[in-house]
Amino acid sequence: MSCRIPHDPPSQLGLHEDRPELHALSMPRSGRGEIENLLIECRRLPGVRQLRVYVPAPGLRGDAPLPVVLVNDGHKAFEPANHHTVSPMHQSGTLQLHRVIDGLLCRGDLRPAVIVAVGVHASSRADQYVPVRTSFGDVSFGGLGDTYLDLLEHEVLPAVHALLGPGALSDAAGDHVLLGTSIGGVSALYGALTRPSVFGSAIALSPSAWVGDGFLTRLARERGEVGARIATDIGQREQPVIRQHCIELFEALSTRGGGRVLAADVDGVHNEDSWRMRLPRLLEHVLGTR
Repeated sequence: MSCRIPHDPPSQLGLHEDRPELHALSMPRSGRGEIENLLIECRRLPGVRQLRVYVPAPGLRGDAPLPVVLVNDGHKAFEPANHHTVSPMHQSGTLQLHRVIDGLLCRGDLRPAVIVAVGVHASSRADQYVPVRTSFGDVSFGGLGDTYLDLLEHEVLPAVHALLGPGALSDAAGDHVLLGTSIGGVSALYGALTRPSVFGSAIALSPSAWVGDGFLTRLARERGEVGARIATDIGQREQPVIRQHCIELFEALSTRGGGRVLAADVDGVHNEDSWRMRLPRLLEHVLGTR
């Protein structure tokens, strides 16, 4: 394996070439990105919100302005809560995006990017990620999805620009990537479908395409050509009703997006450990060294 950061990966990593987060554990500290915490006081959806901002190591960053990936459910983006007491090799329950990105960058499979884990207010999570009012049994939720996207565009992105300084981030819409899982994936796809001039790329793992009785599928069919670059998948061992809604959505996206859309039915279940294993393929579709 050829690495951009000189080091000697353990021989057993050859058995896990599809696991960049494991590759990252063998990299020297100087080759790993850093995560900085930032608190912002939001006007839209008022309150304090935590941003955790990953920036690649200087040796992997290059000189060009960097794409930025905005991650829903930011508390699940990086290391798990027990990361101080559990060996990194055995940590689970999060996407471990910092390690996934480090490993992909070292292997030369990905363009360097800034990752912004956007904190969520747990009590209103579903309201913020779903733009239409919908229900699940007796629980009603949704309706703030557009306000949340306004917050990302007009408050989160400017805060990250200010943190990193002029010229650090790319202004190209295609380099503004929304990433979400489950209901967070609804927000990612909705943003890319309705605001491609702002959020020109999206990654959605196991998106909750069932919400609003399939409103995302109807939206994809009604809007004509899909201009954004989209990568999405659903696990074959997930609930049949969830899979069926996703398959219908994926057909609509693929029909209208051509090669810009990667939509796949893959082996997997509905949790962070499965999503982490599936992430590299989706990241490479959106941010690969093409």
